[in-house]
Amino acid sequence: METFAMSDATVLLGRDEVLVRCRAGLADGGGVLLTGPAGIGKSAILDTLDDEATEAGVLVLRSNSSAIEASLPYLALYDLLARPIAEQDGLIAPHLRAVLDVALLRAPGDGAPTEQLAIRVAVLELLRALAADRPVLLVLDDAHCLDPASAQVLGFAARRLQGHRVKVAAAERVESGGEPACLDLLPEPRTELAVGTLPGPVIGELLRTRLGLPPADRLSERIQSASGGNPFYALELAQAALRSRAPVSTDEPLPVPQRLRGLLADRLAALPREAVDALLLVAAAARPHRRHPAQDDQALAAALAAGVVASGPGPELRFTHPLLREIIYADATLAQRQACHATLAGLLDDPLERARHRALATAAPGAELARELADAARIAVTRGAPALAAELSRLAAERTPDDPALAAERLLAGARHAYDAGLVDQAKEACAAVLRGPNRAARVGARLLLIDLAGGDRSGTPALLDAAQADAGDDPRLRAGVRRYRADHAISTGATEFGLAELAAAERHAQECGDVDQQIDVIALRAPIEMQLRPAAVLPSLRRAGALAVGRPGAALSAAAIQIRCCLVVWLLRCGEVAEAIEAVNQLRTDVENAGRVKDLGDVLHLVASVHERAGLCGQAYQAGRLGGRMRVELGPTAGPGLVLSAAAELNGGSAEQATELADAAIRAGELAGDTEWSAYALGMRGRADLLADRLPQAAQHLGRCRAMLRGLGFTDPALFLVDADLIEALARSGETAQARRVLDEAVREAARLERQVVGLGLTRARALLVGLDGGPHGAAEQLRAALPASHPYPLESARALLVLGDLERRARRRAAARTALRAAARAFATAQCLPWLALTRERLARLDAPPGALSEQERQIVELVQGGATNRQIATALHISVKSVEGSLTRLFRRFGVRDRTELAVHRITG
Repeated sequence: METFAMSDATVLLGRDEVLVRCRAGLADGGGVLLTGPAGIGKSAILDTLDDEATEAGVLVLRSNSSAIEASLPYLALYDLLARPIAEQDGLIAPHLRAVLDVALLRAPGDGAPTEQLAIRVAVLELLRALAADRPVLLVLDDAHCLDPASAQVLGFAARRLQGHRVKVAAAERVESGGEPACLDLLPEPRTELAVGTLPGPVIGELLRTRLGLPPADRLSERIQSASGGNPFYALELAQAALRSRAPVSTDEPLPVPQRLRGLLADRLAALPREAVDALLLVAAAARPHRRHPAQDDQALAAALAAGVVASGPGPELRFTHPLLREIIYADATLAQRQACHATLAGLLDDPLERARHRALATAAPGAELARELADAARIAVTRGAPALAAELSRLAAERTPDDPALAAERLLAGARHAYDAGLVDQAKEACAAVLRGPNRAARVGARLLLIDLAGGDRSGTPALLDAAQADAGDDPRLRAGVRRYRADHAISTGATEFGLAELAAAERHAQECGDVDQQIDVIALRAPIEMQLRPAAVLPSLRRAGALAVGRPGAALSAAAIQIRCCLVVWLLRCGEVAEAIEAVNQLRTDVENAGRVKDLGDVLHLVASVHERAGLCGQAYQAGRLGGRMRVELGPTAGPGLVLSAAAELNGGSAEQATELADAAIRAGELAGDTEWSAYALGMRGRADLLADRLPQAAQHLGRCRAMLRGLGFTDPALFLVDADLIEALARSGETAQARRVLDEAVREAARLERQVVGLGLTRARALLVGLDGGPHGAAEQLRAALPASHPYPLESARALLVLGDLERRARRRAAARTALRAAARAFATAQCLPWLALTRERLARLDAPPGALSEQERQIVELVQGGATNRQIATALHISVKSVEGSLTRLFRRFGVRDRTELAVHRITG
């Protein structure tokens, strides 16, 4: 069966899997039906399929039905067919054309009833005629609202279109538990796909891209929860909140617009007043909870019957949709809400929930209440709930009477908890409030936290440090913190020696005042530098930090403790102890997840992805990299680190093309933020993508800049980023052999100094390639084969060496040996699930014995169109394929014929 190609250029947030299944259904079958409740995103998916099909040269005919127009006969047929009928004559027989013109009101009738069979045959024949010219896609949005006359005609046609180039993509509103009624509108075979809710982070990204609302903003967090994963609900709630221009805190209701109320009004309309009152107690609770004596069981029974609430597996009650809670809570008066919180405070035993409800029951300050809230915040931290700790600390600060200094301490504690939870804007708001207060120590802490909150954007760091130093005065504890942050800033901007001196001073101040936590912080910051400059000192320092942390409350999973554990993982990895590194990093991930430290989780996921990549577990690296990349982009404040991690994920389990786009975005973000380190990593990712795409001069340029920037920061360890061997390969293949040899010599010396045996195979592969390209492929292949170990701590290094061995054997004209090496490389990449390198290896295997001029029919047409001066888009339209398919084919043709661009291909003499 003939299919049409779908481009993956259009990305719809959170719908990758659904789109893949839609494309497969449209390629293999007759139609796809999307089902789900109102606002879930079915129309957006249809829009994407529409755009992709149009780009691929498919004729798209679309109907957007509505309930108020369902009584108008043949309206959907008019939407679908009026344009092609007007644009082309002679598609169907004149008598059928006449019937169709009358039915679509394009011509006056004679007053006689319209012949139903003639209309149906006319539509069927018209669709077949259109499909004879090019593939056709019918897009039926809100198919449940189709006028009955059109639905009957389309159903008649669908039953007779199997085997023709007519596909149907439709969407039908189906509530939970319902059955679709529009499957008959699709030709066989049919694919039915339920469109589900989106996870909170994706809703947050949607709000950011559509409305500019930061994902970590307090309002965004509320909306992510209240929307229940429905993108339409989320956008409507956000727009209503932004229109109100009033800050929405966690203890205030969200404004619910009338359009959303209307979608849920039928569930609430029939409830008696007593049921609404009883539901307010459920709405005021922080989580689904058990029935209490204060609740009216009869009233709750009415709410259960109306589908407003549901029982859990136990006696818990929960709203069937989070938005119902917001409506109930928003419609109550302040006095009613406070009364409910007071009732709950008297009924609950948990100290966290009891303290929170006591605070929400009154706005009046009170020392006892404030102390209870501060104690509850500390308990929340131990339970792995930093977001709740942030809220409780804020409430404690607001309820603290007549003691601005103590209120500032509690507010700063809340800011730190919010930072740990990834609530960046909430943390910034709290810091701003602290800076307006009289507490000097709290102001120092707030300014240092603002540096953390700025992430890669270091432009404001010097001013914040100077202000913090002025506030610190002669206090050794405060001075230790300021000098530690000044050291971090110096090291990150390349002033390593000055940074180490500041760290030494910070450690002296911390020892002077007996601040063990800051001593641990200093060790955590110094350990990565010692790995580069004094590797023998690393393990003793890390062990000392561990000894200092023993028995200290909260030290087991502080930011410094996490950093120290990360350093241990990195140390194991660079020493080749990969199994131990995987065990350690997986345990660290579990601990950080259980502690709810969202900000740290993004960093840890980066390490998880790196460790699994080097262990040759690219599937796990891809998953961790995608999740970590999304989290780091969401948490900000700059997108560079998240984009780098996402690009790395694509190089493990995605595509070189997508990695290129992400790396380019990361480069721009890094340059904008002035972040040298992450800009270097972004350049490295782009260089690796260039290698995969055989863009060798660009690969050499990007990898060379990456290496130079890292060395400028003092990062000379060849096991840090594994850039040296790739750079040497790119330089050698680009003809820059002298420079390639200089890089090789430097990397060998540094590997020997730091005892990094783990990078030896990569450098051996690079040296063999240099020798082979210099005219000695036979000897180079023999040397590389002899150097291949039975196993290697980094399996991808063995696979890359086998790939180079295959190239050397091919250059030595030993095709059987080349085939053996390439097959071994393919097996290694397949075992690692490293998809981009597996695809490249399979392509080289396929080309090994192929005659140079042997082209497929499509490739021959592409070459002819290029030689005729056609653009990629013109080629795609002419051949009914996507632009990305054209780009991929051209890249393969460039490689096959040894040309660099379209101009050279156009003049290249090609036979076959």
